[in-house]
Amino acid sequence: MRLPLSIALLLLAPTLSGCVGLALRAARETQRPKLDQVLESADEDHDGIVTLAEFRRAQARLFVKLDRNGDGYLDQADAGGRPMQRRKASAQISKLSQALDKDGDGRVSRDEFLGGPPLMFDRADANHDGVVDARELAAFHAARAGG
Repeated sequence: MRLPLSIALLLLAPTLSGCVGLALRAARETQRPKLDQVLESADEDHDGIVTLAEFRRAQARLFVKLDRNGDGYLDQADAGGRPMQRRKASAQISKLSQALDKDGDGRVSRDEFLGGPPLMFDRADANHDGVVDARELAAFHAARAGG
């Protein structure tokens, strides 16, 4: 017995919408920026080293991704997402705000985000030569994982 196409689509709709929902969720999760991966993403020319200039450009790209509502500030309005993700993002934004909110307005402006010293870069650049090579990057990640 063959079902008419319209009835078959109605029967499959819950399954298809679930698959579409899962695919959309997976796509959103892969697009979420991770603060601790900014060094890896900074190597624009793929030469195995990250210069300070590359790091600063990666920071600027990261700010754009984190500023989900596009208002030029990082604050709780940028947390978004499902409840579990919102709590995680909210905690991350709170940490950023504590560290970078220079004027005390409870949010981090683009200038505050980009204007401070490049602490992550400086910590990773163990020999202070102005570049982070693969060995320094591996050591930086090992130190972060261990402590």
